[in-house]
Amino acid sequence: MTESMVLGVDVGGTHIRVALVSRAGVILERGKVPTEIHRGARHASMRIAGESRRLMDKARHHGASVVGLGIGVAGKIHRARGEVIFSPNLPAMNGYPLAMELRETLRVPVVMDNDANVFGVGESWLGSGRGIPNWIGVTLGTGVGGCLVLAGELWHGDDLGFAGEVGHMNVDPQGPPCACGLRGCLEAHSSAGALLRAVSEAARGDWLGCGPLYRRWMKGNLTAEGIYLSAREGDPLARELFRRMGWGLGIVLAGLFTVLGIRHAIIGGGVSAAWDAFAGPLRVTLEQYSSFLAPEEMVVERSALGDDAALLGAAKLAWRAAERGEG
Repeated sequence: MTESMVLGVDVGGTHIRVALVSRAGVILERGKVPTEIHRGARHASMRIAGESRRLMDKARHHGASVVGLGIGVAGKIHRARGEVIFSPNLPAMNGYPLAMELRETLRVPVVMDNDANVFGVGESWLGSGRGIPNWIGVTLGTGVGGCLVLAGELWHGDDLGFAGEVGHMNVDPQGPPCACGLRGCLEAHSSAGALLRAVSEAARGDWLGCGPLYRRWMKGNLTAEGIYLSAREGDPLARELFRRMGWGLGIVLAGLFTVLGIRHAIIGGGVSAAWDAFAGPLRVTLEQYSSFLAPEEMVVERSALGDDAALLGAAKLAWRAAERGEG
């Protein structure tokens, strides 16, 4: 008998990642290609389809067939229509019927949700969220995503296409502009995009200094990882940017813990690799602004699955849809 597999897809601002996943959550094959969103939504969709076909061929080499595809995309998602309604960091996707198009192209059931939601599904299934009924998820990448797991289930609110969008909670109304059009959102302080914009502003203002951050910026290919390495090397601006990142995260988590009456948070995404640079300021701020919880009661931990959380969560959505005959 042919074994069944699914594909999990994570669409980021920089890369599209695809994985072939077994029912037990084992990743058997994986692929990664540039998103190239500047070339339009249709182009990005074809990039996804191309990598998916390649892994579907790989599945046949494993004696298996692909029975579904799950996909996570940053932004406001219409799950029933399979449409990206609005994506601050992938604006070419706005109003695009991505899941519907992939369903027609690949001839398999396709389900889609917000990328931070699929992160939450993945961590609840196989990661740091196992056995924790209530927790807040935060993903730090090009932007900042979030999810809520309540009573063991991903929370979709009134199914408006968004829920748990912690990145667009305001921490400073007079703060930096955000991709969503507002000012001072958490995303404008605590994302890779925020780090890079702050360095560019410092360079324009001629107060970047002459340390490791300046030297990396002068090479013309600065990344969030480069800013983190500069912070580890003692660069004062880089250290301040990560202090600000932790401060913003602490403000938001303190408020959510108080409003929701829960005490666990899990942080993932690529920028969470800089944990040692922002976790201290996060903890200080969290304790400073939490009046209902003692410091030892609040648990903030890193994703156990790392970059695979969203891939596995998307795969889990595909398995659920396949079992229900949906998609």
